[in-house]
Amino acid sequence: MTNRRWGQVALLTLAGALLFLLVGLGFRVLVFAGADAEMLWHDAVNAFIVPLLFIAPLLVLLGLSLTENASLKQKYAHELAHDSLTSCLTGPLFTAAINVIATASAGRRPGALLVIDIDHLRRLNEQIGYGAGNQALSAIAEIIRASVRSGDLVGRIGGDEFSVYLPGASKANAEKVAERIRHAVAEASFEPVAGGLNWPLTVSVGAVLFDTDATADELLLTADRQMQAAKENGRNRVEYAHLRQDSSPSRPSLH
Repeated sequence: MTNRRWGQVALLTLAGALLFLLVGLGFRVLVFAGADAEMLWHDAVNAFIVPLLFIAPLLVLLGLSLTENASLKQKYAHELAHDSLTSCLTGPLFTAAINVIATASAGRRPGALLVIDIDHLRRLNEQIGYGAGNQALSAIAEIIRASVRSGDLVGRIGGDEFSVYLPGASKANAEKVAERIRHAVAEASFEPVAGGLNWPLTVSVGAVLFDTDATADELLLTADRQMQAAKENGRNRVEYAHLRQDSSPSRPSLH
């Protein structure tokens, strides 16, 4: 248990014990208002200190139960929100988070969204096994998270697809992040079988830069089309589109 939770337990225990003591003491003062003060004090000690020794452990157990329940809730919430294999946000939560950020932003805020697809993952699964494919997914997810800022969002949106949301990123920053991810994956040493040969990993990236209000679905649709273009143009590359105020997801301006 963390120091913060122990502090909560101690505070709860102290507050509960003090409440019992004050209520009981107040009751006895009202009943024995004319009694001698010294006698009243000794009576209070005898009447409350001993029961307090029994109350305190119960309050500690109650505090432990409350903090453990809170910890379990946080754990389950994290598991529901994150993909179990890669620890990235799940697809539905990823898109919901994008829409929340876009709605909360005051005025029009530029940014970028990337769709990242692993090249030839099916071949890896067929030739080496699905365990090797899972290793590749985990390794690439780690590379992606290491390549972005703390405020950026990383989600797993498909079996072999990831997406990165870069709120507020300029064109230069977005291009730098996309290339950093692509290059880091291509340079990674991936050995799916112990003692075996390295398996080359690459990704195809579709990027959409935007300076207009757009939903998560619109951004994902545009970036996915650019990712498909990267596949068709030879893989292991990044293709860009710019979603401007006067354009639409079906007709983004390309560059």
